[in-house]
Amino acid sequence: MKSKYKVLIFIIGLIVLAQYHTLYSQNPRDPRKFSYNTTKTPTIGLKGGVLLSTITGDEAIDQYAKNIGPQIGLTGAFYLHPMLSARAELNYEPKGGKFVNHDMEMNLHYASLPVYFKFNFTPDPEIYIYAGGYASYLIAAKTKGTYEIIIGDDYITQSINEDILPNLNKFDAGIIIGMGVQGRFNSRTDIFLDFRYTQGFINLDNGSAELRYNFNYEAFWPEQDLDKPKNKAFMLTTGLIIYLDPR
Repeated sequence: MKSKYKVLIFIIGLIVLAQYHTLYSQNPRDPRKFSYNTTKTPTIGLKGGVLLSTITGDEAIDQYAKNIGPQIGLTGAFYLHPMLSARAELNYEPKGGKFVNHDMEMNLHYASLPVYFKFNFTPDPEIYIYAGGYASYLIAAKTKGTYEIIIGDDYITQSINEDILPNLNKFDAGIIIGMGVQGRFNSRTDIFLDFRYTQGFINLDNGSAELRYNFNYEAFWPEQDLDKPKNKAFMLTTGLIIYLDPR
């Protein structure tokens, strides 16, 4: 009986070894690094998520309240090393902020081009960090909502829906830093979850208008001082990364 068991174990071992050889010949990689892009094939991807934004350097905007909107876009990568890649994206990003003491928002709509370097710390799932910069073009900009003014002893509510695109710089640029996790879905596809912080360094106000938000200066508080407002945002996104050559 013992000899039969030994023969059976030997046969099973041969089958397992043959299967391993077949799998390895299809994917000749170190299993511990199976998620790494060892062939350095380029990737493309789709992404979407939530963007929380505000405006810094503007007393009329509440620094703690956030505008919330969707972020969608495309991403691509060129690998310098299996753990290091250069990446670019093309995104739609709604930014802006909420006003202090008023039910109003400044809504800014951008087409954005982030460019950055990403470094992976671990194999599957990959834990990564990245840093770089972005350039954005302002497509549309509005001040919208309601505000209260005091006339004598009365509080009067006023509605506003103003196009402020002519009052703002069309171009914005800044820095991005982020981190996330990316895991293998199949031989061609990964899924990821990503958190990002962005800070603009371009003055949004182009100095062409006395009243940046296009409504009554004297009746509105805080005053619309012509200071130097800048974009600030947090983003949480997910999506798919597609390898042009299967791993």
